[in-house]
Amino acid sequence: MRYGSFPKQFLFQRSIMPCQWAHLLVKLHGMTHQTRTNRNIAIIGAGAAGLAAASVLQRTQSVTLFEQHSVVGGLWRTNDNFKHTALYPSLRSNLPAGLMAFLDFPFQRQLIPEHEGDYPGPAAVAAYLQAYADHHQLIPKIQFNAKVTRVSPINDTQWLIELADRPAQIFDAVVVCNGHYTQPNRPLIEGSTESGLSVLHAKDYINPDPFRDQRVLVWGSKASGMDLVREISTTAKQVYWCGHDPGMDALVQDKSNVSIHADPTKLNRDAIELADGERLTGVDQVLLCTGYQYQFPFLDEALITIDDNLVHGLHQHILLAKRPTLAFIGLPYLVIPFPLFLIQSQWLNAVLTGQLQLPDAPQLIALSDAEVAQHLAKPGEPRHFHRLGADQLAYLVHLIESAALAPLPDIFLARLKAVYEIKLAHPQDFRAIELPSQTFRDPPPA
Repeated sequence: MRYGSFPKQFLFQRSIMPCQWAHLLVKLHGMTHQTRTNRNIAIIGAGAAGLAAASVLQRTQSVTLFEQHSVVGGLWRTNDNFKHTALYPSLRSNLPAGLMAFLDFPFQRQLIPEHEGDYPGPAAVAAYLQAYADHHQLIPKIQFNAKVTRVSPINDTQWLIELADRPAQIFDAVVVCNGHYTQPNRPLIEGSTESGLSVLHAKDYINPDPFRDQRVLVWGSKASGMDLVREISTTAKQVYWCGHDPGMDALVQDKSNVSIHADPTKLNRDAIELADGERLTGVDQVLLCTGYQYQFPFLDEALITIDDNLVHGLHQHILLAKRPTLAFIGLPYLVIPFPLFLIQSQWLNAVLTGQLQLPDAPQLIALSDAEVAQHLAKPGEPRHFHRLGADQLAYLVHLIESAALAPLPDIFLARLKAVYEIKLAHPQDFRAIELPSQTFRDPPPA
């Protein structure tokens, strides 16, 4: 299977690169590449993105990972009470394990409890990431309980990594993999302070018990919004699901106590005003399923600018154009994350080793600015710049082809297509639908 057999929704809905970049690739093709290996690379974070980066870069560079906790796993690292985390006990991946897995390491079936079926929960994913780290012998390269407090350039070729409780260290390049599910995005709603209403974020959610017999407004129509609306509806008296995405009705048509409404614009003590003029009365609690914000507290604002959740100055969502020895793995969202992290890391490795020659910093900055300008010229909010969604396959193909990487495996493409078709046909209960056994049978161990 190749890319041409995919639904058009998956293929090149927007131009991933400005046309100037294609011309530059042609000009640079055939240049003698200077191999650059064995440089000291700092990787911040030992979650899925950090582990992917380390597994690839360790083949050509000397890598050190800094993880502020005592175990690997990042977002998927679980604790007993699920407090201060984006996870909750009933959470299950919205991707089956066979599609979710890194392309170089199948998801072992025995890690997933039987009741979770094909869609693993937090503990299973955390165990898989631990197995991945063990498989690639990454643990000795990780400094645990190492909180990075500041990353700053020393000169054009070196970086200083400052840590909370140990001496600073110097590196030749830095890869930021600190995730983006830590800082909740809490949109300002007029009157939210004065209304007296309880306004929670999905990060505060643990289970539906606190919503029993209440009227609950849930704002946000993506994956967490759908999952929490359906779960809260099992205990709540009424759930008002607010959002502006088409097709929300189809996701809850089996829930008699869930109704669909426009976005909230103002909270009053006696009523909530919506964008279409409707007023909801008697609401007891508000739950925001409005996503998370990028934050890099260890980076100076002179290095990186975030405007309405758009991280400026990045080439291909990875390289800081003005200082291309600072990279980010894992910024895109609404994607199949683990395979994307791996391919981003392979592309970065091609850049660091000289296999892929990039333009100089001024040209990279111009390309980055053009990518942002192209996005801002279209309808929508700036904050969705890193939301790839249906464009993710085009993005992956571009990274692969520009760096001469191995093509996406046919089995990955077949699984992607199968899951897309299942979700399209069964949006409410896709996790209950049996996956095609031939497509999702794991290959024999190498």
